[in-house]
Amino acid sequence: AGYKMRAVFNVMSGLKAQLGLKITTVLSRAGREVARLYGVLDRLRAISPGGYYEELVVEDPLRPVSKIPGRVMTNSYDAVAIAPATANTVAKMAHGIADTLATQAFSMAGKSGTPIVVLPSDHSETVEAELPCTVDPEACEACPECQPELSCPHKAIYRLEDGTARIDLALCRGCEACALLCPQGAISCWRKVVLRCRELDLANVRALEAMPGVHVVRSEDELYEVLRRLLSG
Repeated sequence: AGYKMRAVFNVMSGLKAQLGLKITTVLSRAGREVARLYGVLDRLRAISPGGYYEELVVEDPLRPVSKIPGRVMTNSYDAVAIAPATANTVAKMAHGIADTLATQAFSMAGKSGTPIVVLPSDHSETVEAELPCTVDPEACEACPECQPELSCPHKAIYRLEDGTARIDLALCRGCEACALLCPQGAISCWRKVVLRCRELDLANVRALEAMPGVHVVRSEDELYEVLRRLLSG
């Protein structure tokens, strides 16, 4: 999920440095795209540079069999962290569905007694989420020479017929260069929005909390503290 994606990266990076951890990073296909939009994808090699137990794995629907669930099943990891977890993933875990790498890892961790830490995106009545880089169409003045468009290293900025700029989210990598270059301040990255969570999703979070060995956290600070405690022993 995009919810606290950047904060989760910072937590894992900090824990790796402090505790000398080996971290395997697993992304769903959608998670890979979200990580790209939030400027995390290009930095993940700092956490999982490659090598045994330090792989960066992206779920591949054409190759559904993965070594990750088997490793978890054999208690090869000290902990499994699913963060940020979408409401969809939380619902599957709460109801015993294991048809993705994340939910398979959750299921196998429960069977092997591996501690599980989950940071749900929809965990309270309201949550504050971040938006990826966007253009405010009312603030954009359709400058004859758009510096963000000319300078974007990923060619993610384009113009409409009226000259105003937009960001192609299929190309954006969340580098924030455009926001710094727009003289009108029309581009923002990580703007905060408040979302109201559904009771159905909150009920699924409560179901996870009732499961043995599952630690549900609601912030990056909680995520850090729980993982540090589990991994320092």
